[in-house]
Amino acid sequence: MHRYALLVGSESDFHLRAVAERLGQRRVQPLVFDADSLPQTGYSFSPGEMTIGGTQIAGGTRGWLRRVAPSRWTTGELVGSVADVSLRARVSLVASLTRFRNCEWLTRVDTLQAAEDRLHQLATARHIGIETPRTVVSADPDEIRRTLGSDAVLKPLVTGAFVDENGQPQVVHTAELTEEVLTRGDFAAAPFIAQERIEARHHLRVVTARSEVRTAALDARDWPLDWRMAEDAHSAWHRYDAPDVEAQALRLVGALGVGFSSQDWLVPADGPAVFIDLNPAGQWMFLPEDVAQPITESIVDFLCGQP
Repeated sequence: MHRYALLVGSESDFHLRAVAERLGQRRVQPLVFDADSLPQTGYSFSPGEMTIGGTQIAGGTRGWLRRVAPSRWTTGELVGSVADVSLRARVSLVASLTRFRNCEWLTRVDTLQAAEDRLHQLATARHIGIETPRTVVSADPDEIRRTLGSDAVLKPLVTGAFVDENGQPQVVHTAELTEEVLTRGDFAAAPFIAQERIEARHHLRVVTARSEVRTAALDARDWPLDWRMAEDAHSAWHRYDAPDVEAQALRLVGALGVGFSSQDWLVPADGPAVFIDLNPAGQWMFLPEDVAQPITESIVDFLCGQP
């Protein structure tokens, strides 16, 4: 068992704290840092050596890349400012250290960044025979109409969070693609993903950590189109038996090469479950304990050096 493990993320993230606490209980020291905390942590890197917080990282160390840096969308920092340039330099440095050959990562940074690409996820899923919704990203509203018809949804291609002209944080949720949006939206300037709408009976959150996989369900008929808009929905999930979906979810993470994933699937009224998207650094701790705990333990097992 290793004496320490690298956790890249913020200690304010309760997912990271849960893993760090379990490591401590197993007498493994969590070394926690990210692009924001790096100056206070202390570091020294060269092409063959790495020291974090006074600890020299030896060969065989394991790490978990939770977040390179906390979300900065609420700060409103001016692009090109000293603060912005300094942050980007630290983000680049954290990315470099996660490529350090002495450390084995649950998911490597380049793999994680590729897996965040929603179109790449969908193309990979389709390639290995997983059901996906018809999808298009187009600058031409008429092309969207021809591809998807009148019953479709619109979701952000990248993060749905932004700061408005008054400096206030805003979030863009999945929404119905109405004729008004098609007419007024500038899809060339701000690309969005448009997908056919699936009339779902259940939302599924399928979480994987290496070979461990657990599924929770939410009754889609009780909640908004984007269930995250309802705070109570976070506590309404329940364990769901879905061996076929779980087998497909593991095949997908194998194809993408990620060690952890939080996946969203839909169970329609008829036909097979449909894969919607995957987050290689998503959330799982809000799910029931019998879903969340085995995932946490699998991550901790990896960081402790278990095969």
